Amino acid sequence: MKLWKRALLCLCLISMLLQQVSANAVLAPIENYVVNRAVAGIVANRIAAAEGIAANDAVWLAKAANEPVFAATMAGISKQMTAVNVASTVAAGALAIAGAPVWLTIAAGLGITALGAYYFTNDSLQKVSINQSGPVVVIQTESTPVKPAYTPPASSGTNTSFGAMALASGLMVYRGSCSYGGDCLSFPPAPTDYWVDAPFVMTNGDFVVIAYTLSEVSRFMKADTKRISDGGGYDGYSGRKITKSFNSAFFLPRSGGGQDLFGSYTVSTTPPPVKNASGVEVVGMPVITTETKQLLDWSVGTKAPVPQTFSNLTDAYSALTDAQKAIPVPSSQLAKLTDEAWLRAAQDPNYKGLPYSVTQPITTADVATWQAANPSAMPTLGDMLRPAQNPVTDPNGVPILPTANSSSNPIPNPNPNTNPNTNPSGRPDLGPDPNVPDPTLEDTPDAATILSPLTSLFPELRSYQAPSHESQCPKPTFDLFGRSIVMDTQCTIAEQFRSELAAVMLVVWLLVGLFILLSA
Repeated sequence: MKLWKRALLCLCLISMLLQQVSANAVLAPIENYVVNRAVAGIVANRIAAAEGIAANDAVWLAKAANEPVFAATMAGISKQMTAVNVASTVAAGALAIAGAPVWLTIAAGLGITALGAYYFTNDSLQKVSINQSGPVVVIQTESTPVKPAYTPPASSGTNTSFGAMALASGLMVYRGSCSYGGDCLSFPPAPTDYWVDAPFVMTNGDFVVIAYTLSEVSRFMKADTKRISDGGGYDGYSGRKITKSFNSAFFLPRSGGGQDLFGSYTVSTTPPPVKNASGVEVVGMPVITTETKQLLDWSVGTKAPVPQTFSNLTDAYSALTDAQKAIPVPSSQLAKLTDEAWLRAAQDPNYKGLPYSVTQPITTADVATWQAANPSAMPTLGDMLRPAQNPVTDPNGVPILPTANSSSNPIPNPNPNTNPNTNPSGRPDLGPDPNVPDPTLEDTPDAATILSPLTSLFPELRSYQAPSHESQCPKPTFDLFGRSIVMDTQCTIAEQFRSELAAVMLVVWLLVGLFILLSA
């Protein structure tokens, strides 16, 4: 083989190696089936209750896999989660890691988000929210801040006053200009330069309200919208009754750079009463919508928890700390995920599992019942950022089983009774006497017999001997300026590294021989 061919072969091998290393660096986290088991365990308790079995009964659960209703329910949910796992990669592509869908992708595909566009997970110390805003992913992290000392007023006036409402929401409230006196006079004066260290500030003349977290902003806005809606909430132009409830405060990227504070509202609009043919007034059904508006009444300080923006979830994942990934998923979100999965399964015309009850959906109480027996199995944010299946060992679907693992059958038979070779328990029925003879074993071969196919390969090569030969390093000679110049430096260098070159070329020729054999 010519030298340039050898160099090209080595270059190709190195390129393949580097490509493999680069590919491994961006692989999504491997699945661990924590969410799969949690969803299955919560639904399993519902099946147990329908059969009069206590929740988290380990003996019943060990035998449940052979029960038709249990198997059909798990199969139906597995089937639907498999479909969403495939479809959600397109619908929520920015929330996939390295192109692979994760449980967060499935949650987005199911339409399960907390408080509007955000997916929240939190504990007592910090909150992490992940939002897909168009083609980008926004991560908002928020830790419990250290607040300055604050002494609330001895009396904050009536419970419906603006200052009392903000104080009851856990915010710091100070006296503003108090142009007209009243309740604001009982509040302490605002500290000097209060806007420098305050993340969020709202002023309405009489009061200065300071919030340190997005949660505090949300609590105040919920109380404020409730106060306005309870006070009437009528549109004076159309006569319609409008009720607003605030969901959550969050940041959104500004087109010119930076972030703006927005809020999500649920708006219920009830049309004015109309009279029917009998002259009786009939109130129309309310129309419920969700609105997202910028919170213009709030000023955002320099110490506000500004979110990070990433072009995809792959980059965002690396920005999360291990402590943030370990934050448990809120029970409300796990309940929504489980409920929606079961609901979709029950809507399949071929579903044979436990019927879904619209009046008794999965709630946080169901999650708490399951969690009581599985305190260490509660999914975390890190689990939501893992795939729902192993594409190698579970290529056919997402396994939803209380014992789901890499060897689980992702989609068991949804109706065992349809198989004529199985009884209601799901075990094979061979009849009273199948007349199957006892198995026999052939003689165990010895070592020589086992190795004979290998030792008899290529008999013509056994007597082969490499011909003896001698070689010399070429030393080109040329005349220059009347002198004869011999080029032998390469020979000296080659002789110094004879053993190293011999080892390298041995590997090269072995690879060349291997390629020849494999291409035959």
